[in-house]
Amino acid sequence: MSLKEEFIFDFAVKMPRLLVSGNTAVLDNIKKVVLISASQIIIDSGSRFTAVTGKNLEISEIADRRMFIEGEIDEIRFYGTSQED
Repeated sequence: MSLKEEFIFDFAVKMPRLLVSGNTAVLDNIKKVVLISASQIIIDSGSRFTAVTGKNLEISEIADRRMFIEGEIDEIRFYGTSQED
């Protein structure tokens, strides 16, 4: 698969995608927010859950199935649902 094909495939898949840089994270393909606290944010992406854990976490923006999280990020976990094939 060429780099262009991989890039297009990456954006076509409706799975959680996370980009972290410093104290900012961008999470794509979100459906709903499950939990918000200063130490943890959990997001439902339909087929997966994403948990961001840290300190002073806050959601700075939500738009077009994309969320911006700011704070001291310590850990990121992806969980599947019990309805997976």
